[in-house]
Amino acid sequence: MITLHNYLKKKYSKSTLNSNLYNIKRFTDYYQAKAPKATYKDVLNYIEHLRKNYDLHPKTLRHCLYGVKIYFNYLLEIGKRKDHPCSELYLKDKISKQIEVDNLYSPETLEHFFESYTIKRKTYLFNRNKIIISLLIYQGLTVNEITGLEVENIDLEKGGIFIKGSSEATSKSPRSRTLPLQAKQILLILNYLEKDRKKLLKYNKEKLNEPAFILGQYGEKMNPHGISKTINENRKESERIQPIKIRQSVIANLLKKENDTRIVQVFAGHKRASTTVQYKQSELEVLQNAVDRYHPIS
Repeated sequence: MITLHNYLKKKYSKSTLNSNLYNIKRFTDYYQAKAPKATYKDVLNYIEHLRKNYDLHPKTLRHCLYGVKIYFNYLLEIGKRKDHPCSELYLKDKISKQIEVDNLYSPETLEHFFESYTIKRKTYLFNRNKIIISLLIYQGLTVNEITGLEVENIDLEKGGIFIKGSSEATSKSPRSRTLPLQAKQILLILNYLEKDRKKLLKYNKEKLNEPAFILGQYGEKMNPHGISKTINENRKESERIQPIKIRQSVIANLLKKENDTRIVQVFAGHKRASTTVQYKQSELEVLQNAVDRYHPIS
């Protein structure tokens, strides 16, 4: 009988394999032994559970449901089910394209995230985790860009990092670009490459030549979904930080300093200037937000 991993490997690209496995595991962990026999109502209850307990973007929620659908397709293929309980289920959660600029992190708050990071367990991952946080707050990278980085993309001599964009012309993902590294990042990365990454690779007996720059705790390429969990490991629920909100904050803060929108557009990898402008506040909005914050009008 074909395993779930091999089933996914045959039907889906390498880039989506881990994402699908993660979303399927999330569902099976929730229902445990009941998962293979889950009904349409069970799937609805699971989606409601995700909505209530996790601050998921509508697009992420759809990916979660997509993983569940793939899981039942697999059960149909191996003969463990004769029906698909949610093949016709589609979510209609609205995706807001408006950036809440006044609700983003300040440069000081972002810097504090980096400087105050601590780790209680698995201290050998400290440098790796600090690098992840630094790539979020200094380069404004997405989680997919961070996990997609390869060792050859890092140029410590020139103090730069190459971020490869999507090869698909119609993709919404950021464009390819080369960004400068901060001085504090260079030493972190050097220590990670010379010591920590080599130790992690020893756990990966299947792929000792793994090209990914950021490795998981067993020497494998890290899953984008693991970034948020990594940077929030020691944080209370009320203090959790979101990678996408960090990126939005970095772009918005840079726009306040930089008059030329095109420079910020290249930095962020935006394909359209109109995307970059969404992060910009007018002077009137800044004033109104200050009034609302310090002198609330009843």
